[in-house]
Amino acid sequence: MPHTLALLDDHRVVLESFANLLATNDQFRVVGMAATEPELRDILTQKSVDVVVTDLMMPGIQTPELITALKDQYPSLRVLVLSGADDATQVQQAMRAGADGFVTKTADKAELFDAIRAVASGRRYIDSRVFDMPAETPAESSPETLLSQREIEIARLILDELSSTQIAERLFISFNTVETHRKRIYQKLGVSSALGLLKILRKRE
Repeated sequence: MPHTLALLDDHRVVLESFANLLATNDQFRVVGMAATEPELRDILTQKSVDVVVTDLMMPGIQTPELITALKDQYPSLRVLVLSGADDATQVQQAMRAGADGFVTKTADKAELFDAIRAVASGRRYIDSRVFDMPAETPAESSPETLLSQREIEIARLILDELSSTQIAERLFISFNTVETHRKRIYQKLGVSSALGLLKILRKRE
């Protein structure tokens, strides 16, 4: 079963070229291409999408905010940033927003395919030429670096001993969305319970 992809880039030529490249691999299937945020949202409403591949710097689109919003609305959606930017700060900004991977546009075809497969399978992928985050273990990385803003918010509520039902009511999201976020938080930090989460945060006090 191929991974279904939606592409977001403000240049139509880039979208078409990228789609043609992905068509050479039977592990991927492009189900939509968007040049604007509304176009992308239409695709996500109408199609089943595993991975969104998006540029980082686009006119009229605040990509980090968009990533956070998409991850809140579609907790199982994976997001890979494909950007010409090669600044570690921008990489961190995208990852904090909730991106699952970051690869530069200078990557070759094999690297790009590896990145898509990685995020589609639930792993994080960051281009090592930009920022060597994969070398760090969750215990060595700060929660603020590993978690999105929404995940940090939910982690705090978990530590306040709120149940998933209570968190869902507090944040106006579904119970399943909270449970998905909880699982992702524990995975990113390498813990299996709220007690483990508390221990990780206490080490940094």
